[in-house]
Amino acid sequence: MIRRHAWIGACERPIAAARRLATIGLLSPVLCLLFSSGCTTTLKNAPPTAAAVAPAMALAPAPEPENPRSATVVATPPPAVVQVSPPTVPAGTLSPPAELMLFVESTPPGATIVMDGRPMGKAPLHLSIPATPLGFFRDYVELRARFIAADETEVSRTATEEFTPREKVPAVLQFTPDGAQRTVR
Repeated sequence: MIRRHAWIGACERPIAAARRLATIGLLSPVLCLLFSSGCTTTLKNAPPTAAAVAPAMALAPAPEPENPRSATVVATPPPAVVQVSPPTVPAGTLSPPAELMLFVESTPPGATIVMDGRPMGKAPLHLSIPATPLGFFRDYVELRARFIAADETEVSRTATEEFTPREKVPAVLQFTPDGAQRTVR
């Protein structure tokens, strides 16, 4: 009896707390914690069902008693184990890593765009940027626009724009030889 009361006390405390928290709207997190704690119990002395008793008796016939008054055969099924498992999350409900499109253009057009040291193409172009679900950069990103001189009278120039994970991904990035201008979403 002592072990049964200890189990009841251990599982009733979270249930009682869940009832109190339900009044303030915090029931679902508490239930998740309760289910994830893995409360299990083994039913002892459960009454056997007729379906469980009949096959057990058919498999093991009772021996012929020497004294018919003292012979009693009781077939008991193995104890059943009841386990509470946490609810599973369907695979489709998890959000995949978000990617946002960044439109990169340059004045004059045709600048070579380089992202994190890799050439991506000539402006204007659309870049797929890894982003968080809230629209922030996932990692540090460096974008460069290389303006190549058309003749000997001009000078080749490079404009650089750096982004951190604390910044939102802009919708448009306009490069000029003197710098860049961001247009927010």
